[in-house]
Amino acid sequence: GNLGSASSEANTALLADMQQFGGVNTEGCSELEGPTGTAYILQFEDNDNAIVLVGGANQDWPGLASLLGGNEGSGLRAAIGRSSAVMLQREVPDHVNVAVAQCAAALGKDVFMDVGGTDSPLDPALLPYLGVVAPNESELTFITGVETKGPDGKPELQRVRAAVAALKDSCRAAGNPSVEVLVTFGGEGSLHFGAGWDGAGEAAADGALPLECRMGSFVLGTADGRPVDTTGAGDCFRGSYVAARYADGKGVAESLRW
Repeated sequence: GNLGSASSEANTALLADMQQFGGVNTEGCSELEGPTGTAYILQFEDNDNAIVLVGGANQDWPGLASLLGGNEGSGLRAAIGRSSAVMLQREVPDHVNVAVAQCAAALGKDVFMDVGGTDSPLDPALLPYLGVVAPNESELTFITGVETKGPDGKPELQRVRAAVAALKDSCRAAGNPSVEVLVTFGGEGSLHFGAGWDGAGEAAADGALPLECRMGSFVLGTADGRPVDTTGAGDCFRGSYVAARYADGKGVAESLRW
């Protein structure tokens, strides 16, 4: 399901209808006065995209105390209780993610952090509660300060490992030694670092270290083998992973492939 805020303007009903048509439960969404948030998607010649985000009503939430214990947060807390896992993204105020993560942890729900939406570091108050942090290679640099790309602009495995180690160190210092990291590389697939990964051990034949799980990508059936439009690709991948792993109980490799 989707939890968020939209305005009472005319477009809200259309947006809700589109989500419900796609099978998204919107019972946790509320309507507020003011403009609805908007994402302007820019598509480039290589069919990749960038997004300009205007937060709108989705930036207007009750305070932390109300979300955790007040009547205004009762629906949110009930929805978390019914979930298999909770997915967070950074298009809402930081304190909302902190409240949701704290509530989910208290209820024994896994918390999956999609770090897209801003290029700022993660809120330190979130770190104790995260089960999985899922950046792409650029976002991994944003949240750790460790460059993941080489001089040619392409991600390098050793640099990615150094950034993951820095992220795990930050979480460990916040009392969370078992965070997992799932890094995506667009058309090059993804790489999962397990809870106990420390960058040590002997590499397997495919170059993977212990507790690393690499997954490639499927060949596209388009005429030129390139995506027509990458909008929402990362969201679909992460949503499928969470559904497979936490709702269906599949393993990491199967969930990455699902």
